[in-house]
Amino acid sequence: MTYEYDYLVIGSGIAGLIYALQVSKYGKVAVVTKSSLNDCNTDHAQGGIAAAIDSLDSFEAHIEDTYQAGAGLGKRQVITEVISSGPKLIQYLIDLGTDFTRRDPNYDICLENLSLTMEGGHTRRRIAYAADSTGHQIMETLIAQCQKNPNIEIFEYYIAIDLITQHHVVQDEGFIPGISCWGAYVLNINENRVDIFKARKTMMATGGAAQIYSPDTNPKVATGDGMAMARLAGARLANMEFVQFHPTAFWSPDGDTFLISESLRGEGAVLRLSDGSTFMENYHPQGNLAPRDIVSRAIDSELKKRGEKFCYLDATIVPAEQLLRHFPSINNMLKARGIDFTKEPIPVAPAAHYFCGGVLSTIEGITDIRNLFVAGEVACSGLHGANRLASNSLLEALVMAYKAGNHPSNLEEVQFPCIPEWKVIDEFNENEWVVISHNREIIGTIMQGYAGIRRSRRLLKYALSRLENIYNEINNFYQHNAVRKEVVETRNMAIIAIAVVKSALMRKESRGAHFLVDNPERDDEHYKHDTII
Repeated sequence: MTYEYDYLVIGSGIAGLIYALQVSKYGKVAVVTKSSLNDCNTDHAQGGIAAAIDSLDSFEAHIEDTYQAGAGLGKRQVITEVISSGPKLIQYLIDLGTDFTRRDPNYDICLENLSLTMEGGHTRRRIAYAADSTGHQIMETLIAQCQKNPNIEIFEYYIAIDLITQHHVVQDEGFIPGISCWGAYVLNINENRVDIFKARKTMMATGGAAQIYSPDTNPKVATGDGMAMARLAGARLANMEFVQFHPTAFWSPDGDTFLISESLRGEGAVLRLSDGSTFMENYHPQGNLAPRDIVSRAIDSELKKRGEKFCYLDATIVPAEQLLRHFPSINNMLKARGIDFTKEPIPVAPAAHYFCGGVLSTIEGITDIRNLFVAGEVACSGLHGANRLASNSLLEALVMAYKAGNHPSNLEEVQFPCIPEWKVIDEFNENEWVVISHNREIIGTIMQGYAGIRRSRRLLKYALSRLENIYNEINNFYQHNAVRKEVVETRNMAIIAIAVVKSALMRKESRGAHFLVDNPERDDEHYKHDTII
């Protein structure tokens, strides 16, 4: 089946839906997502959106915090543009209906009445939030707006397989040189049918790839699909070595992991070892509110010294009423596991969380591929540098998608080539797939063990060799069997895992989220630049 739209959006988080709403003013929009609309990283975001709103804050302070957290690798022009756009676009979310937590609930919601919290790496209280489910509140608002928009059509349980580019068509003499995108081949998961989605412009907003690690804080859909598709189509990836580990994921012996918001430390919670002692004051002047890369490495170091698997996040020093008011979702998740965080500490350990790298792009989402935009975690815009400042992720996705949706190129006419149908293969070898499907777990084990918080060149080389063999196995199966969602995801995970390891081998220094035991010091003379593959 062939669909034709003016705009194709792949992914349904904040970036995808903001772009869809913006371009719906100009034409028909298709939003495809491989699960339900709200099954995305945005919906899991607890903390909030960082913006210099308070009178005691400033753009300059937020810019400097972002640059410092990124270990000097962020692009100051991009940082300035994103941060200066923050208040305006948070007001835009308010206008759409987002119900942020207010300082005074008796007064209307507005920027001046937003309650603001503190998170790691920030020097001011500047995190606008909706209790501890900010992302969920934003998603509810955006989904409602998209569902009632007559120019937006939503396709749930559709997974994009490949971008449609020159690689799929026979070039005629009239074609513009360079790689162009005309939409995507998309698998209807429920019917196991590959459809063609033609579009003048395609927005890739597929999020990150933390599923290549185990454990991680992301939903199961975060398998790096957009990054992998863009790479296969010829786009460049940048800074893939900078995978941020969140310091405080809930730890349990059965692997039941979920995020414990940084805002909890912003409100006064402290990290403790098994003997009750604190330790972050030994690692950074900001202590428990140091940037995430520093806190994660500190926890990892302390646990390895003691041969332990977790430490504790102690919130009992925060008034119980404050905890229950600000963190109802975390309270419910902990209670379900028999923990009362008003009376006892929470077992936590670092887990893979966020990709600071991605598809190389401008802040407007423009990529190497004509007619292809990216926004959010799938992109590397230059904002984060080597480590993301807490709550700058939703901000970046919001700003990028809004700018992309209002870019003049959205109005360009596009000449479509003759796009061939997907080559259908009916056979699916279940016996062989059982073996190959285990590679999804193996990828997670390899990446966690050899390309995690602390890395060595020897182990990275070992990981690369194993991952390339795994990719060859998966790709061979992909080429000779009927396409299935699980096959596509595992292929994409292997592609991105290899990209992370190759990038890590290229950077012979330690910076931000990339710590190399062979070269533990930062080297601005030789490596103060993006890693591009």
